[in-house]
Amino acid sequence: MRPRIRPTNMTRRRALPERSSVTVSRTVAALRRSREALVGLEGQLDDLLGRLRAPGRGLDRAVSERLAAAKNDAVAAMASLGGAELFG
Repeated sequence: MRPRIRPTNMTRRRALPERSSVTVSRTVAALRRSREALVGLEGQLDDLLGRLRAPGRGLDRAVSERLAAAKNDAVAAMASLGGAELFG
């Protein structure tokens, strides 16, 4: 039997592991949470801007608390993606 000869210019490639469905599911869930948190933050900012523009509509303590809660939700969601430094 004759030995098999390999071409010398071929490089060996390592097979990359396939992404598990668990990893993909977690990433999708984290992206969904971050999107929902950012939409919530946007809603709170829109509400604050509307209150500031409307004559006679004052700001109450609940506005700042809701905005702080929305910011914290966005920070937590972004942290799950590794991007929490965007919101401090």
